Amino acid sequence: MNAAVTAHAPFELAPEHARLRDDARRAAAEFASRAVEIRRHLIDHSEMHPELWAVFRDNGWAGLGLEPGRAGGGLLGMAIVLEAFAEQGIVLWMPVLSTAIAQAIETVGPPATSDAWTAAVSAGSSHLGMAATEPQAGHNMFAVETEIRRADDHFVVNGLKRITSGLDVVDRVLVFGRTDLGDPGAGYTTVLVDPHAPGVTVTEIPMRFREGVRQFQLEFDNVTVPADALVGGEGQGLRTMWPFTHAERVLTAAICAGTASYGLNRAIAHAKDRTISGKAPIGAEQAIAHPLAALHARLTAVQLVIYRTAARIDAGLDPDTVAGDSDIVKLLAADLAFDSADHAMQVLGATAWDEREGLIDIYLDARLSRSGPVSNEFALNHIAHHVLGLPTRT
Repeated sequence: MNAAVTAHAPFELAPEHARLRDDARRAAAEFASRAVEIRRHLIDHSEMHPELWAVFRDNGWAGLGLEPGRAGGGLLGMAIVLEAFAEQGIVLWMPVLSTAIAQAIETVGPPATSDAWTAAVSAGSSHLGMAATEPQAGHNMFAVETEIRRADDHFVVNGLKRITSGLDVVDRVLVFGRTDLGDPGAGYTTVLVDPHAPGVTVTEIPMRFREGVRQFQLEFDNVTVPADALVGGEGQGLRTMWPFTHAERVLTAAICAGTASYGLNRAIAHAKDRTISGKAPIGAEQAIAHPLAALHARLTAVQLVIYRTAARIDAGLDPDTVAGDSDIVKLLAADLAFDSADHAMQVLGATAWDEREGLIDIYLDARLSRSGPVSNEFALNHIAHHVLGLPTRT
């Protein structure tokens, strides 16, 4: 063999990540027939499905995204695992949030806070939530009106946050707010808040459990938070949000790619077997076959971009480059997931609307992915202005 030939083929996963993908796919396949049960368990019992989560913990997958130095680890490893489960119709949203938040805490510190929460997330014993968006500001972090003000040896939080996922599951929620509402130049601060602390009002928002979790509104009324709950530096909360958003968007894209694969495979299987008129299955019709072929082509390309972006983040590439990449993969994967789910619904016909099949949830989750965790419009704005250098409106 030529000495110049690498250990793995160009544009293929490295052997350790390929093995991880195989292991994750085998594990996911064992739970595939229980996908609806797994989704309902978290909703009904406010905990990850015990058997599934035991597999994550036993394999060390809960903290995979926090270990870029581990063989098969890093954000790329976590993306591969979450994609493998989504390929079986199992959407796991809480590991996305916990990994992205823990990675942000690990990036900005302080060390004691980082050590405590990265260890808990890695062990699979804790989950973390994010409270950033607000009713009026939406995804515009610069327009938030929640205030996190220092008062002697603690912080006081006031404001309203919506939408916040999985508050019935998490131990702490990372809250993003202005350091001083009266001083626009004072910056932003992030703190970890106990959602059960005095002064916190939690109201569930009926969203029919999108992404398999409950969604909530959080109201803070003079909530006291200890000083050691500070993440990053006071007035430097944006430094916390950037690594969080990069990881969250890549892992969201991985789930979307898995969801696209799930919908595509369901549709292909049905198109091969379903016969309505004549002798040929419906997959012989170009109206059915060509969209499936196009979706497969898109999925192949999107997977490559997701893996590349995750690997770039693991390698510590320039944050501006990573920011553009993470918006690109989220945008492409969200549109792909929806188009795949939509065509699967069309191919399967009435079967798709049977709630026991789970496809309705997959379809609605895929539609939501175009609006969050960042809207496709916000992603396009960032790509237009910060990647392409196009002018902004003033």
